[in-house]
Amino acid sequence: MAEKILIVDDEPDVARLIGLVLERNGLEVVTATSGPEAIAKAAEVLPALILLDIMMPGMDGYEVCRQLRADPQLSHIPIIFLTAKNEVADRIAGFEAGADEYVSKPVHLGELTARVNGLLNRTAALRAALARSAHVVGILGVKGGLGTTTLAVNLAVSCASPPHAVNTILAEMLPGMGLASFMLGMGHTEGLGMLLRSSPGEISARLVENWLATHSTGLRLLFAPWLHQGTTPAWTPALAEAILHHLRRIGGGANHIDLVMINRAPSSQTMTVRMVQEAVNRSLTQVISPAPEAMFLTAQHRLPLVISDPQNMVSTQYQELAQKVLVHAAQARRATGSLQLVTGPLF
Repeated sequence: MAEKILIVDDEPDVARLIGLVLERNGLEVVTATSGPEAIAKAAEVLPALILLDIMMPGMDGYEVCRQLRADPQLSHIPIIFLTAKNEVADRIAGFEAGADEYVSKPVHLGELTARVNGLLNRTAALRAALARSAHVVGILGVKGGLGTTTLAVNLAVSCASPPHAVNTILAEMLPGMGLASFMLGMGHTEGLGMLLRSSPGEISARLVENWLATHSTGLRLLFAPWLHQGTTPAWTPALAEAILHHLRRIGGGANHIDLVMINRAPSSQTMTVRMVQEAVNRSLTQVISPAPEAMFLTAQHRLPLVISDPQNMVSTQYQELAQKVLVHAAQARRATGSLQLVTGPLF
């Protein structure tokens, strides 16, 4: 089936000429001559791409683009501005409104066709990548203050760094209790806090992507704010699911459950591994040994232990856990090459 292209231009002859060229290249063309008609047509036909003029009476192309980007059902559609406005300020305004490309008139129709096909191909590749959903690892502590975030940060860094170098995102689902940014020395960031200002229906892949931070290891992160903000909406299951849906297209329940024992008690009071396994009737995947001095130094330097002291015994334990998690992910997803780690209360 031919992909639909929506051409928006208040000059019907221009739209007709461009449409004929695109149709000769195997594309189906739909046209609109005004901003409101363009938005209505986009919702009706869900085109694969929109060619959008800027200078139109009433609603101009900038506003059309902004409204399309604000609609969760239409925000993913690639948009090329095709316009006679060719000043640098015009281009900046176009990209700020949400355009993917900006082409000035007059343009050679062969070049325009190449730009359309190129953007369609890039979008198809992105859709294919999104269809290969990442493997989600939920990291949930049974009691607060026992090192759950420390475990999540060191595990995520281990997965993202060589020799694994897996595409990894750490999502900190702990509004008002975020510590990952401090542990990684990346300063305060509003990632999750900003997303919580949207309704579940307004959450989109583009919006989530905008609030991901990137660490020097290549690890990407959705940080939680350190403190609750008075204007931040309540953290709800609907918001959590909407955010996770765009971090990874959720497609089912857990494939595997790993139990990790983080040892923080004095040796005289610590339960043995055998006692813990008998109590929960499950094998432990990993035991993390106490290392108070090393952890104190990592807090001072604001670096995860696997970076500041990779040869430390506890670092080795984190790295071993990363290897086991990646093995489970590969078995469950046949090695998609992408991993999402989520820490926090997931209702």
